[in-house]
Amino acid sequence: MKNYRYSFKNRFLLLLAVLLFSAYQSYAQGFSPETKEKLKTIIDSFQHNPANQYIGGISVAINVDGLALWQGTSGFAARNIDAENNLVRGGTHFKKDTLSRIYSITKTFTAALTLELAKRGDFGLDEPIIKYLPLLHSVNSALDTTVTIRQLLAHESGFSDYTAEIDLQVAVAFAPTHIWNAYEMVSYVHQIAPPGTQRKYSSTNYVLLGAIIEAATGKPVEKLYRNKFFDKLGLSSMYLGGRESIGGRGNLASPHDNLSPFNPIFQATGQPTFPDAYTNISRFPLDGIVSLAFTGGGIVSNVADVAAWGNDLFGGRATSKSTLNTMLNSVADTVDEDGDKLGYGVIVTSKISDSDYFIGHDGNAPGYRSVMYYQPDRKMTIAILTNYHGANLYAVAKALYAALPNFICGNKKDYIVTCFKGFSLCLPREVASEVIKKGGYLGSCNQCAVPAVAETSKINLEAKDKLTVFPNPVTSSSVVSFQVAQTGNINLSLYDVKGKFIATLFSGDSEKGMQQQVKLDAGKLQPGIYMCRLQSVNGITTQQIILQR
Repeated sequence: MKNYRYSFKNRFLLLLAVLLFSAYQSYAQGFSPETKEKLKTIIDSFQHNPANQYIGGISVAINVDGLALWQGTSGFAARNIDAENNLVRGGTHFKKDTLSRIYSITKTFTAALTLELAKRGDFGLDEPIIKYLPLLHSVNSALDTTVTIRQLLAHESGFSDYTAEIDLQVAVAFAPTHIWNAYEMVSYVHQIAPPGTQRKYSSTNYVLLGAIIEAATGKPVEKLYRNKFFDKLGLSSMYLGGRESIGGRGNLASPHDNLSPFNPIFQATGQPTFPDAYTNISRFPLDGIVSLAFTGGGIVSNVADVAAWGNDLFGGRATSKSTLNTMLNSVADTVDEDGDKLGYGVIVTSKISDSDYFIGHDGNAPGYRSVMYYQPDRKMTIAILTNYHGANLYAVAKALYAALPNFICGNKKDYIVTCFKGFSLCLPREVASEVIKKGGYLGSCNQCAVPAVAETSKINLEAKDKLTVFPNPVTSSSVVSFQVAQTGNINLSLYDVKGKFIATLFSGDSEKGMQQQVKLDAGKLQPGIYMCRLQSVNGITTQQIILQR
């Protein structure tokens, strides 16, 4: 006798779903109206927080892969400013399709591309970078050119982060329209640790990976991004800033930041100055910053495509299985100075949940911030983009995640709790998808809206436990379905006709109104009559089972 908690034949339940829900034709996107309202309230509360009002705007997408999608926006894609760059009333509102700079989320693309090219044989991960960047030593003799491609991926090169180099910041402020290449950038970088001795985040690593990719393949990296990821996966809003034009992909949100520390340089070079406050800084050209970001942070996207990318990458559709496994297995065992664990182009963070695992990346550079994190148990990505550099997007993500209903069905993988017409159902993921298309919501019904009386009047709401077996008589296997009227501990057992205990089919807690199923494998039982017994806080319910050969 095999005990399959919540398991059953998917074909049978798909048929059951069709029979139960065929009369209900309206389409929903998987979240109840109450959940949607909570999520919108949360982003508005951050946008309008008196202690830290978001000067720009915010765009959110929560994508539960194949089941649900919620998008919300708040605030401005561009705030109006006067001649001295001070904020004035009004502006252009952030929309769902507004584009934003995702900055270091770009590293997830670069890592995946690097691993795929290495698998193809374009280069070896353990080759020294000097093989592909032969001028590196002459450009900056202080750098250790024995660093390998793998060490770049793992942030173990010991190279400083170019974004923290003050001299480079001054150079960019002095000539903001200058287009930088990797060799120019690396001339400002320092060797702060021997290669392979520590894992420390540095965007320098991923800009050099882009240069190596182009040197090894002879192709522009933006073409490789597009062929392998953007076009292949239908991420139509994405493009690599500085290398590709915006085209007809949408409108790019304006950056909002405080650039006043660089006013002395701006005054000396005749550039616009900025107030000592966060404001719309779109008068400051970002050409230089974007060219420096390159394969470490140059991609532009709308929020829906970022969330889709999270599901595509970590769901195994963007790369080979071996590449994904390499990325997942690359994560460090110990946390860094920010409390995160670094891997090949990915970060594991505890900033969104104290208990649940999240993997992805964030982005942070002048004028914009971003986060994209995937929760594997739920197969769900939370993506947030903002054009306000003072935002704390981890706090936003944490609040949004806490507001979501719990839609995981016990500890059974790929089973989803959905609410439909007052019934809480525990279903395989593909069946739950069909239920949601008919108007169901993620999560049990006590987390969702109570259906209207006109809908519930068609359902038997008698407060008693329910126990059924199908098919019955049984030849080899059946599905035992049960639903309890009161939340509490239950025991589902099988006995023979003489009352002899045969096996426990299920033991544990069950939620009121949630339909659950167990597969009964009768292959080793003798033909005859058996009794299935459900004991709950509501009493005992039995169902006779006839086993035939």
